[in-house]
Amino acid sequence: MTKTKEKEAIQTLPVEPKELSEKEQKEVRIIERVIENKDIAPIDAFGKLSRPQIDLIKRTVARGASDDELKLFVQVCKGAQLNPFLKQVFLVPRWDSREGREVRAIQVSIDGFRSIAESSGQYAGNDDPVYEGEKDIEYGDKEKKKITVPLKATVSVYKALDGQRYAFTATARWDEYYPGPKMGFQWHIRPYLMLGKCAEALALRKAFPKLLSGMYEQAELQQSPEESEAEKVEKGFTKLMSMIDTMSTLELEDWIKKIEGSDKYTVAQKHQFIRDAKSRLIVELSAKDIK
Repeated sequence: MTKTKEKEAIQTLPVEPKELSEKEQKEVRIIERVIENKDIAPIDAFGKLSRPQIDLIKRTVARGASDDELKLFVQVCKGAQLNPFLKQVFLVPRWDSREGREVRAIQVSIDGFRSIAESSGQYAGNDDPVYEGEKDIEYGDKEKKKITVPLKATVSVYKALDGQRYAFTATARWDEYYPGPKMGFQWHIRPYLMLGKCAEALALRKAFPKLLSGMYEQAELQQSPEESEAEKVEKGFTKLMSMIDTMSTLELEDWIKKIEGSDKYTVAQKHQFIRDAKSRLIVELSAKDIK
């Protein structure tokens, strides 16, 4: 995949469904009833859909998805009672550099978060985000643009317990969520809104952990295309392995000690390096004995 295609794949946002025909609108309502029907188990929901209904979902709210990806998506929608046609949940394509292909991730919108919280019967609303601090940032490769962004956003969500209204407050900081200039298209247009949604999602998870644990709002998952720490470690380890044959005896012994005491590498990586390094040491020592 070229860099341009990779960037496009990562930045792809859910596509607005084209105007549906009357027949397609009827099919959408049937799909919605399947999702809403509490007598249907989440694992059985996909099997209740006809092939035309599955193809309709793929043409609108889950473009390019495989049947396996769509089956999981429908199961999550059913389990969480989220309606993809109301933009409560999305199946978003992202480029996976490890697998070397495009994969799809399930993302919940802030409306979806609110809907799940409301279904508990304990959701008592929330305050608007409170923003603190500002700074200017620049973005753009050819033509630099400058915008003012908030340093942090704080949101309080309310939950009704035993007749009382309790606040659950959370703060999101720009430097922790801004995905960088390459991925920050929406952040550049609506910096306050995007950070506010992250803060609200954090607060909602605090208030309703059993319902929202493991779910993340779209803005929280817009990762930078830059390498993750795990990918950097993997690259460094691969380079280190390639250097074993060029290391001296002292260097090999020194690296074995470093690797043994490091918490940077996995157990499998440690085992692989130590095994190959010791094998190399045996060869070196044997060569010296022969001389």
